[in-house]
Amino acid sequence: MTWEQRWHPLREEWVIVAAHRNNRPWTGETLPDRGRGVPAYVADCPLCPGNVRVSGARNPPYAGVFVFDNDLPCVGPAAPADLATPPGIYRNSPARGLARVVCYTPRHDLTLAELDLPQIVALLETWQGQYRELGDRPEVIHVLAFENKGEAVGVSNPHPHCQIYATSFVFKTIENEVAVCQRYWQKHRRALMEDVIAAERADGDRPLASHRFLI
Repeated sequence: MTWEQRWHPLREEWVIVAAHRNNRPWTGETLPDRGRGVPAYVADCPLCPGNVRVSGARNPPYAGVFVFDNDLPCVGPAAPADLATPPGIYRNSPARGLARVVCYTPRHDLTLAELDLPQIVALLETWQGQYRELGDRPEVIHVLAFENKGEAVGVSNPHPHCQIYATSFVFKTIENEVAVCQRYWQKHRRALMEDVIAAERADGDRPLASHRFLI
């Protein structure tokens, strides 16, 4: 049996790891492999090429990565400023920003893990381009790309995609990580993420491929 704590460099805290608990009698719900038997194209999927989305816009017959403004965004440039004042200690403010959807591939039946290396590189280059484009807007101070995957977390469409939020505010988790990276630089005069990447390459257990991008 192994009980250990591992230092989380981006959170600056110890995380308990108990790998032996994988041998417990019950390890949680097991979801079926939804990838088998799923077609490459679904006629009523709003993310497949050529199909109509909820806004009424029609997707182009895209062959690679496809980006569009989210039809049902949770942040927007015209978020109303005249919000009702909440009671007591509660506070609120407009959630201003832009939301986009990034389809990884026209194939409905793939996941990020099933893309080949050139497709993953193209996706990373798209994320990088979106980060630069949206980050250059004067009203934007934070750009976040993220994926919620699977029915277990409430994702209703299995077509491989993620979202990008470009906002006038910074999410607390990212704010904390930025502060940690600043303290690391002040102490070591090295970028924390560069040291994380170097450690992963030296370990060799988790990296699957290496690609250098222009910053």
